[in-house]
Amino acid sequence: MQSERAETYAKCTTDLELAPTAAAAAGAFDTALTNGLAAIVAHEWSTQVAYADGRIKSASALLKVVEEAEEAIADPEQAGVFVLPDPEPDKPAAAPTDTPWPWVEDFPSLPPLDTRINVETLRDGLRRTQPVRHASGTGTLERRHIDALLALDDHIALQCLSSEHADRAWEDAKDADAHSRARAAALLLRIGDEEAARRSQTAAELHEPYHPKHNPEGLDLQNCPVCGYESFSSDHQDDHGMGLGVGQCLVCHYERTADTAEEEAQAQIFATRWAD
Repeated sequence: MQSERAETYAKCTTDLELAPTAAAAAGAFDTALTNGLAAIVAHEWSTQVAYADGRIKSASALLKVVEEAEEAIADPEQAGVFVLPDPEPDKPAAAPTDTPWPWVEDFPSLPPLDTRINVETLRDGLRRTQPVRHASGTGTLERRHIDALLALDDHIALQCLSSEHADRAWEDAKDADAHSRARAAALLLRIGDEEAARRSQTAAELHEPYHPKHNPEGLDLQNCPVCGYESFSSDHQDDHGMGLGVGQCLVCHYERTADTAEEEAQAQIFATRWAD
């Protein structure tokens, strides 16, 4: 249940980051806040997350739990903000050992990762979104409401936003590559085999190959995964050095982005390791 709450919090919060004024923002804010707070309260005060009949408390009620908890420290400098201290405040950073650098002796510890729950701002966000959710008016979220929601991710029961962002970037890269392949395939059908062959013959003239001085990042022409010709012109290769070009085919115009090259390079690395 906790992992599901964290996942729902992450998805809805990321939606709000991308489109804070969209029509669905009101529902996303309430859903993200309720699930995020439920995960935190269940972790900190497990008996306070639900009513006696088993129903999970609303976001407003969960904010009240945080507000009244002895462990939640009121911030003296900012009214309405409650702080849950880092459960491991003195965990040291992994300092290098046996190195010639003098600064290692003064290697600092990590700062405490306290969770700051801005009850006042989050409660105001709920007040603003309730009218539109019940068809009785409009409500607009401000950046401060989104920031207060993002701050919940510091709690150990969540800490899931970075994974959600990575997943979305991966999905976006996959979609972009699929569209690029589809456009390239459509172009091949339009120009026909004869024109494609002609373009492949002139590809070498248009491509700037690797040169240690003038083009140190360049690669020689590679086979295109769409048309199959040795006509893929790369500006540079993937960051892992697997030889996957980032660039465009000079025949069908298929384009491989840096994100796609990164994913394919990692797949090759994993395949090689499993083979070993």
